[in-house]
Amino acid sequence: MDLEMRELKGDDLFTLLAIVGKLGVEEEMMLLFEENVEETTGPQDHKKKKPTKAELARLETEAQRRGMKAVAGLTQKALRNIKDIKVEINDLLAKLTGEDVKTVENLSLVDYTKLITQFFKKPELRDFFTSIASLLQQ
Repeated sequence: MDLEMRELKGDDLFTLLAIVGKLGVEEEMMLLFEENVEETTGPQDHKKKKPTKAELARLETEAQRRGMKAVAGLTQKALRNIKDIKVEINDLLAKLTGEDVKTVENLSLVDYTKLITQFFKKPELRDFFTSIASLLQQ
């Protein structure tokens, strides 16, 4: 059974935050963000008002890299602890596919794994973490 997932929207943020909280990745996220702050802060030339195009491009690339690193870490932790977030993941997958929770729970192993993989590969999820990472630069 091939299920299509809708795009993540603002209201999904609360479910995602609950999942992140239940996974207990706050410490890993804080370490990642502290590392990001250390990488992006340093001596600044206060006479220089605007970064150059090259600096902006470099900062954007770094933010994307940090966002991908955050998603990869979260994915690994989620897969290791999926039993702890089973109810929340199934509920979220049901919402994203427009199906009920029972349908998601009764998917074949192949279809369920495919759905989980699609979720963690969603560009909006990476964009969310990239946005957070780029906020740390400012």
